[in-house]
Amino acid sequence: MTAVYLAIQMTLLMGVGFFARKIRLVDEKFPKSLGNFLYHFGFTCVVLKAMMSADLSNIGEMGILILISLGTMGVMFLFGNLTNFLLRKNDDMARISIVDLMFVNFTFMAFPIVEALYGEKGSLYIAAYTIPVRILFYVVSPLILATAAASSAKPEESGNASSGTSPAKKVSVGKEVRKVLLSAPVLAIPVGFALSFLPEPLPSPITNSIAAIAGVVTPMGMALCGMRLAEVPIRECVKNSRIWILTALRLLAAPAIALGLMFLLTRGVTLDPVLVKMCVIYCALPAAASTTIIAMNVGSDSIKAAQSVFLTTALSVCTLPIWVFLVDKIF
Repeated sequence: MTAVYLAIQMTLLMGVGFFARKIRLVDEKFPKSLGNFLYHFGFTCVVLKAMMSADLSNIGEMGILILISLGTMGVMFLFGNLTNFLLRKNDDMARISIVDLMFVNFTFMAFPIVEALYGEKGSLYIAAYTIPVRILFYVVSPLILATAAASSAKPEESGNASSGTSPAKKVSVGKEVRKVLLSAPVLAIPVGFALSFLPEPLPSPITNSIAAIAGVVTPMGMALCGMRLAEVPIRECVKNSRIWILTALRLLAAPAIALGLMFLLTRGVTLDPVLVKMCVIYCALPAAASTTIIAMNVGSDSIKAAQSVFLTTALSVCTLPIWVFLVDKIF
């Protein structure tokens, strides 16, 4: 029931943003400004908090989970590219699909769901599993979306309000890559890692402020998705076949692949059943809301990103309990 409650809660948060934009409580410039704030300040605080609070003493013991996490993200990257190749697509939506397959809503949903299902042991496992996820999400996602936006931009293109992108301009892929690698969230990774080795923690007013800003990223990110959804009729989301395909890939195909990989792995390696179940359930979670924030920041199609978050989150109410039942039966 925890999964259902969280999915409903996230959908309601999107509804708040949707309603605020529809009644013009916020204007058309607000989502962009909010996205910039969340990207540069919110993501930076999320990374700093995660790096400073990581229990690095267990990395050796939890190495198998980190390897599984990296391997799963690699498989999902290849799966996303294969799907785009078969569909013959190479646009913003294709890149959003890759990011959504690689990364789920790990902060807001993964931890409470895994803890509710598998207790303290599950919490320990998900903390280790998401160590590489937390690092790679803020590096890989902007690179995938930014390089795609840069390579597809043409000087003669004009802005398209319905796509959620600003007027395109001739840009350098290399420049976009450097911009991402030198962004605040990415630079926060080595800074946070260095701070974790300090003999004494930072003063509590600083750490509490970092935690407070980090805490608003997920709810405001969901509200931001709602604001972007309000820019176009909902029927466009329902009628878009590629959004439905991505939703099926995210909620059905991705966990099925994870289940198959874990089934094969357990044939040769003895693993804790809780660990195995956690890895599959993690891959059954909906798309990360933060993808919309990154899409806005790099000039990708943030409306389609928001639509994918909305549909995967809403339908995860039905699919998550099924996957929980299946992994309990199989493992």
